[in-house]
Amino acid sequence: MNDSLNFSNRVTQNYSLLTKKEKEIASFILENQSQLKKWNIKDLAKLNQTSNATISRFCSKLDYNSFGEFKAIVSQESTEIPVPLKVPLKIASYYNQLIQSAYQLMEPSKLTAFIEAIKQANKILIIGIGNSGLSALEMKYRLTRMGLNVDAVTDPHMMLMESALLKQKDLVIAISNFGKTTAIIDTCKIAKKEKALVCCLTNQNHTPLTEISDIILFASDKSSIPDQKFINSQLPIHYVLDVLCYILLEEEEHLNNRIKTLSAINLE
Repeated sequence: MNDSLNFSNRVTQNYSLLTKKEKEIASFILENQSQLKKWNIKDLAKLNQTSNATISRFCSKLDYNSFGEFKAIVSQESTEIPVPLKVPLKIASYYNQLIQSAYQLMEPSKLTAFIEAIKQANKILIIGIGNSGLSALEMKYRLTRMGLNVDAVTDPHMMLMESALLKQKDLVIAISNFGKTTAIIDTCKIAKKEKALVCCLTNQNHTPLTEISDIILFASDKSSIPDQKFINSQLPIHYVLDVLCYILLEEEEHLNNRIKTLSAINLE
């Protein structure tokens, strides 16, 4: 794991490894991060109705060497920011938090590999279901305007059939917040069987999707924001899409294709 990740990103990356109690501890700390410096391990265990050993295992799973290191690092990350009274300012604060989190998760080497996979692919199939399906369609439109051979499928049955027709040097890009959707996993398995490359854009590590993917880009997750009324699940993914597209458009051919296609649809 990247030791520079903040607490919320460590939780997101390793969420599938946490027990139910450990997930409760994570939520409690996210909601009370500014208070952590006041508590020792016994206090935190008592507040969460658990044991010192459970707290220690929780810290270890998030790659902290000890409770002391966990407390020092997480307490330092916490800053007292008054909660804005106006909803628009509060949402802006949440957006900033998600973007900063997504930026921290982005690994330059993985980003470069992801972009090269897109540029080298004969055909690109982008898959996603629900909200992730909307992001898949958005990515398709962007890449199509650059002149790339790309399609997006959001229907579970259709994506399985499309994947069976893939060949070597084709590419699947799977977009999934939690990396556990059966149709997405099965589609990627079929694509791998046909020797296509599989890339994914997801929130969590150690999932069926990350286990089968060749290249992984992580986006942050709204679960790091303890506010049930905040329901955005795609902003960090769109941030990553913006980064990918911006770099792709540094290629003159892609930029010229985008200008041509946009000009075509603006004709009277």
